[in-house]
Amino acid sequence: AGIAEGTVFRAFGTKDELVQACAAAVFDTTGVVASLRGIDSGLAFDDRLEAAVAVMQRWVERIIGVLGALHQAGGEPVRHEGPGHGRRKPMSDPAVDAAFLDLIGPDAASLRLPPQDVVNILAHLTLASAHPMLPVRSMTPAEIVSVVLDGTRKEGTA
Repeated sequence: AGIAEGTVFRAFGTKDELVQACAAAVFDTTGVVASLRGIDSGLAFDDRLEAAVAVMQRWVERIIGVLGALHQAGGEPVRHEGPGHGRRKPMSDPAVDAAFLDLIGPDAASLRLPPQDVVNILAHLTLASAHPMLPVRSMTPAEIVSVVLDGTRKEGTA
């Protein structure tokens, strides 16, 4: 970054503090939430969700890229310490979920599942579509939204 090591360690006392700050920056959802909130609420329902899934795919791909680079460099995953250490931490972010729920808005009445369930399914498919270790091609935002909103059954079949 063109910064002297001494300058870095005046801001961060230890290498672990520096790594923790970097990890916090990578996983920060502030920009994601702003992008989700910036989606035009006047768009059609499918288009709103497609735009939101595209935002999430870019964010997940960035995180996977950073984790991949750390792995290639021999870095260790960030350790979670403190209260609750060892328990599975929920992977969703309440602010991201709230932005998705707002995008669903009045169209929630057209869903056969609760909106939060739809958000969870979108999140799972988005993660799976961006994960490089899955042996399938990536799904587009339109495909993800279609699967979630329309299901996988062809019209007229039961």
